[in-house]
Amino acid sequence: MAFVPDLDVLEGGSLSEETFYGPDCLYPQKKLRLDSEAKHSQSHTTVDVQVMVTPGHGARRFRQAATLVVAATKMLRRPSHKDFADSDLGGFLEEIFEPVTFQRLESSYAGAPMYRYTRSQSFDIFDINHKCFALDSPTQLVALNVQGPSASRKVRLNIALYRPHTRQGSAGAMQMPVALGIKGYKLYMSCVLSGTEPVLQLEEADVMRDIDSAELTRFIFYRLDSPTEGTTRFESAAFPGWFICTSLQSRQPVGITNQPDQVNVATYKLSGR
Repeated sequence: MAFVPDLDVLEGGSLSEETFYGPDCLYPQKKLRLDSEAKHSQSHTTVDVQVMVTPGHGARRFRQAATLVVAATKMLRRPSHKDFADSDLGGFLEEIFEPVTFQRLESSYAGAPMYRYTRSQSFDIFDINHKCFALDSPTQLVALNVQGPSASRKVRLNIALYRPHTRQGSAGAMQMPVALGIKGYKLYMSCVLSGTEPVLQLEEADVMRDIDSAELTRFIFYRLDSPTEGTTRFESAAFPGWFICTSLQSRQPVGITNQPDQVNVATYKLSGR
């Protein structure tokens, strides 16, 4: 435990000679002399502070600091025509304490992924008008009613699931970031800006992993499940308020709308069989 000299003992000394205690012993060792030999007739009074420092261990510097505070307090109490400036105390401290150096480090640290991949699942998808998804060309997704030979054109969704985000949404809706791919293909739906409005398209990509780039946010959709209805919507993460939709007519491209279920159909049912 650090030893602090009794303040009453230090207070009792004279201004011309003060008794100090060293860092390695409890008996008087150092003296502080305040020299004010100038005559009262002179315009300025000179204050000479002399400090003796004995090298000691770092653990005893608290005792040195306590001694310094008492000495500075007594010096400030002494009547003087010259104000005690910060520069006076700064020079005093430099003789007592070791200088502290700072080093600037130029380093960068990788942040946490924006979307952390967890697993993937496959589903059949139908809109609420019973239209399914099908590939009309290598990169064109359409919605159609399955009848007869056209049933072979139906595709399943390969849904990549990511760790849920804390995000406000529709009341009563559960939210999960997902990427929507076509099972058996490396094609994923993406939402990009075309002109003044976003459009939905299919792109070849590998998103079954952590997403740590804002550029890849175009592949992310929020899956909004309605437990009471057993239905789902898919909202673009890059363009909030825009939802994957199908046309009221069959064999029309799957698109995206900011007016869900008003002009186009934006509500779906998923089947995992």
